[in-house]
Amino acid sequence: MRIVSYNILNGGVGRADPIGEILEAQHADVIVLIEADDNWIIDRIARRLKMDAIIGAGEKHSVAVLSRFPIGQTVNHAAVDPRGPRSWLEARIELPRAEPLTIMAMHLTARAAIEHERQRLTELERVLAATRRQREANTRHVLVGDFNANAPKQRIDIDRCKAATQKAFAENGDLIPRDAVGLLLQHGYIDSLAAARGDAAFDAVTFTTHQPGQRVDYVFTYGMTPSDAWIEQDRLATYASDHYPIGADLASPAKAAK
Repeated sequence: MRIVSYNILNGGVGRADPIGEILEAQHADVIVLIEADDNWIIDRIARRLKMDAIIGAGEKHSVAVLSRFPIGQTVNHAAVDPRGPRSWLEARIELPRAEPLTIMAMHLTARAAIEHERQRLTELERVLAATRRQREANTRHVLVGDFNANAPKQRIDIDRCKAATQKAFAENGDLIPRDAVGLLLQHGYIDSLAAARGDAAFDAVTFTTHQPGQRVDYVFTYGMTPSDAWIEQDRLATYASDHYPIGADLASPAKAAK
């Protein structure tokens, strides 16, 4: 099963076709779109890819889940609990000959100040509370999206980061906080890119496409080990958004025998 996450920047307005072309080339089974703010564009992309789609409106931005398999039960957590994450959609993917798979698509608080990392930690505590039963039952699920956070081992080229990130770095005492991703790792989530690519993952970047200094987009799995993972950095992706798409190949959870 192939999952791809892509922040398409402010709804992808004026860029529906290049975004669709990039996604079509990924041959994904499930796609998570962040900043999926324009319903017409999401519908256009879904029809092009022949995928089912669901959109979860958030406080500022929306997220969407597209799937070539039927989408079953969904919960827009951002509407249920506006304290955060501000964009957070849960979707159950009905897989043929396999157990359903829960996808948690989310967009966490942005910016690199320590106070913003604290907000991300609070948001992830709510996510962890929502997935606690799944973890206790060892049920396979995936957290996907733009976490606006850096992994503990990530090698950040601060000189290539946005000016706002460089400013926060200086104000933080020459550091970028790393606790949010660390919290997920402590709870048993697997960073797909790190699992598939090893130490090379910590030199990889997804943001920004023109100032590539950080990796803030992830496919985190629970109870599933990725067979491969990648960041799509072809020329078209450099101009279609300010994030590069990230993907992972996962083994589908086998259906329990009756």
